[in-house]
Amino acid sequence: MPCKDTTALMTVRVDHDDCLINYDFAKISCDKSIGNGQSFHQYCEGKPIQQILDWEFFQILEDLQLSEEDTENQFLVYLEWSALRSALIQYLGREDDVDTEHFEMASVEHTDQEVEITQVIRPNTDLPKIQSCFKRQKA
Repeated sequence: MPCKDTTALMTVRVDHDDCLINYDFAKISCDKSIGNGQSFHQYCEGKPIQQILDWEFFQILEDLQLSEEDTENQFLVYLEWSALRSALIQYLGREDDVDTEHFEMASVEHTDQEVEITQVIRPNTDLPKIQSCFKRQKA
């Protein structure tokens, strides 16, 4: 992200069978999408919430066939995965493993067709050094 404002908004839509319909993940300040969106987005669509929550990040990278050198796309997929995961965990009423100061549930709206979950993602105060997820998994 070229600017310092990394506050983002995640909007998740699930059906009444608790399967993911869609999600949008964008910076609030400029409405710029975060991540390439397509590969991970397509990987998730139609999947049950619990299945998405059971996925290990390293397995997602392997399934999406992201190379060890492609650290930028690994990072962007991680942003999407962690935001989606935290929104779904909070939607289910669990706050285990979620930094609720960083990932704040804003609203949950029910309609006859779907549930829309909105989450605000605030920037981390201390960002860790970025390291390839493949290298971290092998260590």
